[in-house]
Amino acid sequence: MSTQRTERWHQLLSPHRVGDKKDRPPLPQTRDERTAYDIDYDRIVFSSAFRSLHDKTQVFPLSTSDYTRTRLTHSIEASSVGRSLGQLAGRSLRAQDVRVEPPHLGTIVAAACLAHDIGNPPFGHSGEAAIQHWVEKHFPGFEPVEETSARHPFATEAEWRDLAGFEGNAQGFRILTRLQARNRDGGLRYTVATVGAMSKYPCPAVLPNRRERKKGGPVSEKKFGFFQEDAQLAREVFRTLGLKQREPDVFSRHPLAFLVEAADDICYALIDLEDSAKLGLIPMEEACTLLEDVAALQRGFQPLKDKVDWESRLGRARAGAVFALIQECVAAFEEHVADMEEGRFEAPLVSVRPDAHRKVKNITELTRKKGYESERVLQIEAAGFRTLGGLLDMFAPAVLADTPNREQKKLRQLLPLEFFQRPGPYLEDRDEAILRLRPYERLLCVTDYVSGMTDGFAVELYQRLSGIKLPD
Repeated sequence: MSTQRTERWHQLLSPHRVGDKKDRPPLPQTRDERTAYDIDYDRIVFSSAFRSLHDKTQVFPLSTSDYTRTRLTHSIEASSVGRSLGQLAGRSLRAQDVRVEPPHLGTIVAAACLAHDIGNPPFGHSGEAAIQHWVEKHFPGFEPVEETSARHPFATEAEWRDLAGFEGNAQGFRILTRLQARNRDGGLRYTVATVGAMSKYPCPAVLPNRRERKKGGPVSEKKFGFFQEDAQLAREVFRTLGLKQREPDVFSRHPLAFLVEAADDICYALIDLEDSAKLGLIPMEEACTLLEDVAALQRGFQPLKDKVDWESRLGRARAGAVFALIQECVAAFEEHVADMEEGRFEAPLVSVRPDAHRKVKNITELTRKKGYESERVLQIEAAGFRTLGGLLDMFAPAVLADTPNREQKKLRQLLPLEFFQRPGPYLEDRDEAILRLRPYERLLCVTDYVSGMTDGFAVELYQRLSGIKLPD
């Protein structure tokens, strides 16, 4: 049994790189002591898409505080938690006589955590909603047509739902495997193991038989994880890993994806509470009490209460809570990993342990009420909604037009030529590069550009193109 499981895990940890072709000549040997997974980690750190997370909303948009976390700091913290989860899970597998290297699992989960939010547009989930709203407003519902055009750019319902339900997770898959390469071939060339670990939702926008995504349904189908243009690439990745294909294009999760989700959930809950308390949106004493309650899941935790400043008490409570939830999630992983390997497990690890789930839920409900829905956050998210919609109003018609007018030609020039490239010969002529794309693919180019912006750049560009503010 352990031999079969070891072989299964060797496939799940495949170092094969996305986009590598069998007939491609091997790269010259170099003196590099890094593992394939170390290289994944380093590649994301040095990528432009990762750097842009420094000015993308985590919870509090365009914060003037130098303390408040951004998507970048959130991703780094989730990566740190993910490394611990991966290494401890690896040790658990070794104890079950599955021959894996715990540090490899730690690095894979850490690298996947660094990339897990890389597809989020400006202004976070409000930015996703802005793109969705724009598509629904201009293309309300899918209409089958014989030939797509600027008026009807979608050939299938799945293409329409890709953008009418625009999803940052699918954009993240697209960035890693396609956009971070000049000719859109392979992207960062991550290992399939790390891409699989990052893919929390290995399914398309339209489920078989038009099945609805239901609350309480399979966690891996809660959202979608790849666009139709990237479907073949997704199939290659998930089949190389041997993930169970339940239905056409619907795969089970990679076991390590549950650890990536857990790292995100831990940081999302605990760290956002800490930020809310630091900004005065939640009383410090209440935040400390909630975090200490989570930390108490581990025996021996001693909170700082007597003659201690609130900052120190909060930091100690947060650290203890993170440690406690890591242990809870690893225990849940150990209990259910055999089912994960067979694609039979469908629940977030944080929700498996009743006490942990209840305490985390109390925190997230409070943070949502007093932090996420504070007046300043709602005002800026509303402004971001208009900003992204305004940018799409400008760029989408310019790119969809076969014969652009003068204004549209100028707008086209503002879009980097790389966004219109596809695998094959690199086209230097912008109009030629656009004309070879189907209308659906052209819209994807626009959402690639807009969703890749930082919060600040999106606002600045919208103001300049609207005439509200002129370039310096």
